[in-house]
Amino acid sequence: MYRIGFGVDSHRLLAPGVQPEKKLMLGGVHIPDHAGVDSHSDGDLILHALVNALSSAIGEKSIGQFFPDSDPKWNGVASSKMVEHVWELVREKGYCVGNVVFSLECKTPKISPHESAIKQSIAALLDIPLDAVAVHATTGEKLAAFGKGEGIYCQATILLHK
Repeated sequence: MYRIGFGVDSHRLLAPGVQPEKKLMLGGVHIPDHAGVDSHSDGDLILHALVNALSSAIGEKSIGQFFPDSDPKWNGVASSKMVEHVWELVREKGYCVGNVVFSLECKTPKISPHESAIKQSIAALLDIPLDAVAVHATTGEKLAAFGKGEGIYCQATILLHK
């Protein structure tokens, strides 16, 4: 049996110097020399899209229902903890990952210098081979807020199988 999951997330980039304690995290990887995003948790939108993709593939609720931003216990939490929780639900139902694909849109930061580290981080989180993870990015060509450098948008598609 196969299941396909799809998840999306986006966040507004903080202006440089605003909340300097907020680090930019993408796919479990710290992106140095870049402002973080406006978020309740650590704001790792790649992992947030992954949570939604995993949960949608098994017919579960969305990230906001699992980890509501109205609950202070999720303030600043590492998004990897969210992935671990939902990944456990997926495994309990007997599913494994076939592959997972991430597509990002952002003017900044450039994703390609971090692609390998992001892939390694995702592969480790899900205990899957490196070639089962793909990370693609486009600049958005100055269209929409993401293409103008105001935020980052991510889509995740995952194939699960028993």
